[in-house]
Amino acid sequence: MLDDGWELRGCLGDTWRWLCGLGRPDGEAGWFPARVPGSVLDDLRGQGLIGDPYVATGSLEAEWVPQRAWLHRRALQVQLAAGERALLRFEGVDHEATVLVDGHEVAHHDGMFLPFEADVTEQVRDGARHVLAVVVHPAPSNEPQVGRTDRVRVHKSRMGYGWDFCPRMVHQGIWKPVWLEKAGPVRLRAVVVGAHLDSGGTVRVRADLEAAGPGTLEVSVTGPDGEAAGSVRVPFEAGCASAEAAVPVAHPRLWWPNGHGEQPLYRVAVSAYDEAGRPAGSYERTTGFRRVRLVHGEGAPEGALPYTLEVNGRRVPTKGWNWVPQDALYGADRPGRLAHLLHLAAGAHVTLLRVWGGGLIETEAFYELCDRLGLLVWQEFSLSSSGIDSVPAADPEYLGLMDREARAIVPLLHHHPSLALWGPGNELHDTASATPLDEAGSPVVAALARAVADLDPDRCWLPGSPSGRSFLHRADVIAADPDGQHDVHGPWEHQGLADHYALYDAGTSLLHSEFGVEGMANRRTWEAVVPAGARWPTGRDNPVMEHLGAWWNNTPLVLSAFGGRPADPDTVRRASQQLQYDGLRYAVEAGLRRAPRAAGTIPWQFNEPFPNAWCTSAVDHRGDPKPAYYGVRRAYRRAHVCASFATQAWAGRELFEARVRVWGGARGDVMSARLLTPAGEVVAATTGPVLRVPLSAVPGELFLLDLEQRDSVGELRSSNRYVHSATGDLAPLLDLPPAEVAVHGMPGGLRLVHTGGPAALGLCLSDARPVEADGWAVFGDSMLDLMPGESTEITVTWRDAPERGRAVLLEGWNVHARECG
Repeated sequence: MLDDGWELRGCLGDTWRWLCGLGRPDGEAGWFPARVPGSVLDDLRGQGLIGDPYVATGSLEAEWVPQRAWLHRRALQVQLAAGERALLRFEGVDHEATVLVDGHEVAHHDGMFLPFEADVTEQVRDGARHVLAVVVHPAPSNEPQVGRTDRVRVHKSRMGYGWDFCPRMVHQGIWKPVWLEKAGPVRLRAVVVGAHLDSGGTVRVRADLEAAGPGTLEVSVTGPDGEAAGSVRVPFEAGCASAEAAVPVAHPRLWWPNGHGEQPLYRVAVSAYDEAGRPAGSYERTTGFRRVRLVHGEGAPEGALPYTLEVNGRRVPTKGWNWVPQDALYGADRPGRLAHLLHLAAGAHVTLLRVWGGGLIETEAFYELCDRLGLLVWQEFSLSSSGIDSVPAADPEYLGLMDREARAIVPLLHHHPSLALWGPGNELHDTASATPLDEAGSPVVAALARAVADLDPDRCWLPGSPSGRSFLHRADVIAADPDGQHDVHGPWEHQGLADHYALYDAGTSLLHSEFGVEGMANRRTWEAVVPAGARWPTGRDNPVMEHLGAWWNNTPLVLSAFGGRPADPDTVRRASQQLQYDGLRYAVEAGLRRAPRAAGTIPWQFNEPFPNAWCTSAVDHRGDPKPAYYGVRRAYRRAHVCASFATQAWAGRELFEARVRVWGGARGDVMSARLLTPAGEVVAATTGPVLRVPLSAVPGELFLLDLEQRDSVGELRSSNRYVHSATGDLAPLLDLPPAEVAVHGMPGGLRLVHTGGPAALGLCLSDARPVEADGWAVFGDSMLDLMPGESTEITVTWRDAPERGRAVLLEGWNVHARECG
């Protein structure tokens, strides 16, 4: 891989033509080190040539960068044997590039997702030192979030052009690896690998060849434990452009989604040899055997598409999350972050990630991790709605572009067992009628569907997200057409202490593939990105807040929900995150309660590509989960107990009522519901499905709904708690008397013990180290309510973090925030 020795400089117009050849003086001014793979903006940031775009309003000062061409160069020296060729292989350049050797153009390319290559044999045959230059041209014109989809003319991530959760940070760069390959007259150019279940198992390989003479293709398959699983040799003739091979695999082990079985992977080695037996190229891929299809849920309305996942003949609930690029500067190296985020998703019992259509065709590294972790993937092409108009262009030029892109992209991902589903993009719909588009309503959707059907017929396809019949999950839309709620989106905001619960209890959708609740950033991210003098007020009247996630700044609702009393950023943060935790947990539980008619839920959004002060993400840009992450994680457990109720704030009502649901248990399980005071007194209890209590019988302003699910011998399967107020808001949380919680270290974690005072509510654990520290603290649980006398043990795993300086912060509504070793 050509990953060292690169330099970079900016160019206006065509000045790069004067700077890319031989004869430039050593130490020439204007050049600085660059990383490949990388990102132009990140290299400028690393050299201090722009301010930090991740802090305050710093990204505004960098908006000029994508208007320039950026010239990358390095030395290139190759020793070729007789008959050998030198080829440069680029896995991805964002977006338009010209490749030159000694100032002579050898390739020009458009398309960030498409690999390309340049034959430089004639330029480097002499074995001397040459100059390889790659011009990354100014970023193409594209639409920000509020614009028109029919003006989109490129297949490029749109998020960086300005989105609700990402300011304008248009990406440029050589964002994937560059390789120098030496090849002879016979060459293995590329391979497509797939694992198929028939009477047994078969690994099928298609090899793309350059064959000036005859040769042999060899394919060997190695099983999950390193055992030989099969091999085959296939001869090919001179002039052959491709060859196919099939390797039978007896008794293949099945690949299962996260939480439903193991993920055995098979290694497939493909090699080509010329007539004399000389190597002519090789590739390795990992793959897995599984069948995935979409089936109808029980009682789904006539005319609805199938949405329920079936893997290897077993129905699998969609316990999903929406995934966006891990960083706005997605070419830049962020050591360990991708693996950390995907492990968090797997640790939250997620079965499917929807790769949102405003972002990326995700990377090989992403898919390799999903294969290992059992995370199914719904991959969308990079198409999205645009606020003003959301119908893609339909002219022949654009349709041809998207067809070519799809037919190049789909085979690249064919071998991954995690890839379950393709879709055309995000929220493509007729704006006037809010009707989701399908193949009949959009030529580009039809073109993408044909490409997937031709090249990946065993994979599932949905014509969009949402895919109708209605677009929105909204009270009036549900009331007008309850059976039209097939796959819907929204809302993305907390609806209020009563309306939120009413809306989600009224839901009838078969799949809720995008919805969310907004929340403020975690403490250390907030302090890192919001300057000390700009932290108050927290609302949109603060210019820094307006820049850092204005769409999701719900300060007015937060203040109203807490009686107007939060008066500092820490209290606003805790209040905001309490609402996000309660609101998102309840929304997810409501969707899961509709099984088996409903397929499941996919909340918006798991991660964020930029450190917003306010966002709908459950995990912040640093990789630290917000409390909402733990609420959804509990809801996604295999066994779970939950309840539906009318509100969190009960003023003006006479009766408290909660309806209890459990799943994932066994015959003989017992569920219980209790109403508790903060002192731990039991106001009422039942083992039935409904708990009703006159509110006049509830003392004080705060109470808790405590739920348990136990097996037939009394062992706890799951538990859940909800905080309620007898007043019209949640302000009583601010008046709780102090609680005392002792923290004891234990092997692999911490033990929290309630030692005095009322219930300790909203206990959160977080990484107390500086935001720039390496690695992460991963907690087995957080956002806890400890009743008097209770204790709990929580695992703490330090992922990629040095031992020195490790520290954990404990905070809550009525405990003094403090660091724990």
